[in-house]
Amino acid sequence: MHTGKGSLVLRNGRRLPLTFQFGSDYDDTRAGHLLCDTSALDPALLQDRLHIVCDDGTSIVVAVMHSSDRYLAVTGRVLPAAA
Repeated sequence: MHTGKGSLVLRNGRRLPLTFQFGSDYDDTRAGHLLCDTSALDPALLQDRLHIVCDDGTSIVVAVMHSSDRYLAVTGRVLPAAA
């Protein structure tokens, strides 16, 4: 399992601190859980592609498969590093 910390960037620019747990980590594909407090969010903010910025500088674009007030189940891809 690949774990770490970072922030979830919503489409309105708001950032939520999170801990990620990716059970699947193949090449540039990721699937797992984002542990963060989403209780105050409008669920509509989770319907578009979201970005995770990891503390190590990695960026991942994700789609939410399931949500609750304490975690998001996601699947996504690592974005290529900027040149």
